[in-house]
Amino acid sequence: MTSNIFSVLNTAKLGLLAQQLAIEVTGQNIANVQTEGYSRQEVNFEAMNPRSFSLGQLGTGVRVAGIERAHDKFLFSQILSEGDTLGRFQIRKDVFDQLELLLSETNGQSLNQSLSKFFDGLQDVASNPTGLPERSSLLAEAQNLASAFNYLGESLFQIQQNLDSAISVEVAKINSLAQEIAALNKSIHANEPTTFSANDLRDKRDLKVKELSELIDLNFVDEQDGQISLTLDDGTPLVLQSTAFTMDTSINGNNKSFLDIGIQDSAGNSTNITSSITGGTLRGYLDMRDTEVEAVRDKLDRLAAGFVQEFNEIHQQGFGIDGSTGNNFFTALKTTVLTNVNNTGSATLTASNGDPSNISIDKYEITLTGTNSFSLANLTTGASSGTFTFTSGSTFNLANGFAVTISGTPAVGDKFKLSVSESAARDFSVSNGVLSNSNKVSAGLNSSTDGANASKLMELQSKLVFDSVTLKAGSGTFTFDEFYSSIVSTVGIQSFSSRSTLSQQDGILLQLNARRESIAGVSIDEEMINMIKFQQAYNAAARLIGVADELLDTIISQV
Repeated sequence: MTSNIFSVLNTAKLGLLAQQLAIEVTGQNIANVQTEGYSRQEVNFEAMNPRSFSLGQLGTGVRVAGIERAHDKFLFSQILSEGDTLGRFQIRKDVFDQLELLLSETNGQSLNQSLSKFFDGLQDVASNPTGLPERSSLLAEAQNLASAFNYLGESLFQIQQNLDSAISVEVAKINSLAQEIAALNKSIHANEPTTFSANDLRDKRDLKVKELSELIDLNFVDEQDGQISLTLDDGTPLVLQSTAFTMDTSINGNNKSFLDIGIQDSAGNSTNITSSITGGTLRGYLDMRDTEVEAVRDKLDRLAAGFVQEFNEIHQQGFGIDGSTGNNFFTALKTTVLTNVNNTGSATLTASNGDPSNISIDKYEITLTGTNSFSLANLTTGASSGTFTFTSGSTFNLANGFAVTISGTPAVGDKFKLSVSESAARDFSVSNGVLSNSNKVSAGLNSSTDGANASKLMELQSKLVFDSVTLKAGSGTFTFDEFYSSIVSTVGIQSFSSRSTLSQQDGILLQLNARRESIAGVSIDEEMINMIKFQQAYNAAARLIGVADELLDTIISQV
């Protein structure tokens, strides 16, 4: 009989301890009701192994089988997959908003306004070709136009540089998070020697993974030992259990010395993964730096180069008050040559603007196909411009005006880029000759004072000189003003599209996070109910101990 009383006492003790632990877990849930990433924890009870006696088996109490956190793996993977899209479009939206503000017609550097005032100045000169105030006013408006081009060109390049700086910051964040996740992997593995889970550590790890998913595309793999591995979409490992692979940056000499992104293997060797990154804020920065902002800047440069070329061509045909002719009103376009840093041959290429009136303002790439042959590609239109032969050291003409000389010994596959529109907006300026002597403004055509050439120059305001891509002076469909407006319009459309996509993505993640909260979030009402339930069970177990104590006292008193 005594052993049965002790069995009752033991059963009560186990119940007391189990309910006490349940109350403690409930308190932990309540304390973390506002903690980001916290998953509600639940106590799992199970009956102890029964003992056998003459009438069969009798239970021996309760024990805690485990403390589980509420977690939906499928839902978590959905949140991760949507996170990288959110991060990418957040950057796109922010940068397009910046571009929209920069190109806005309401700011003080509006290019369309500057063009309009410049042509108004030409009108005044055409009306009074010999008037010094009119010529001085025209030169002032020309300098304002140059300032507008310079401001936009410099601002766009500065945006690219800022994006480039942001990329190195994002890489540092990714490395820090990857190292934290690897350290948490190690801690979780060390703290889960049995079937029990390190719930709080897993919550911390999930929060870090979620944060990382907004920075870069991730594939999430659950390992059997409780650790996880993270790879990029192409399988490149970022975290393998307790090992984090470090990302780094390196200068790309073929991309304005902007940064490329690499990842180091276990031996410390770096592999370029710039093109492998498909999502997150990092992809957003890369896309905006190398594609979107570059496209706007490239179009602005072609606009500036086309304006200089068309204006100078007509201006050179007229006469100034001093009788001079053949003068450039704006500084002539200069040729830029970029040598591919991966070239293996010893060949060098030099080029100059051999025909400023006709030279193409498109960007070109020469690819050596032999010791004396090459192919020419128009990078602006994406079309092939044919194959050519050359003699080393001899000058030849390309694309309506490039005077090109290739010297040295080339290797097959060596590349060179050449252009007269590279940085044309940043370099846009009024010719020193005209600026220092307004008499050289060639307003006359048949004489130095008839104003006919100024009238021809005015016609450029309404002349169809551009197609949707580049200068087509004889068969264009857009004026200079309309071509610039198309740039502004494209940015506006892209900005609206990015905002719409971001709003949609916010809605998707809001819904997913709401579902997560319904599964893993802490409900104060539910926890209060649990607290009362566990408290009552605790009180009952304590009362059972009191009953067992009274039974023992009765037996002892009888003895």
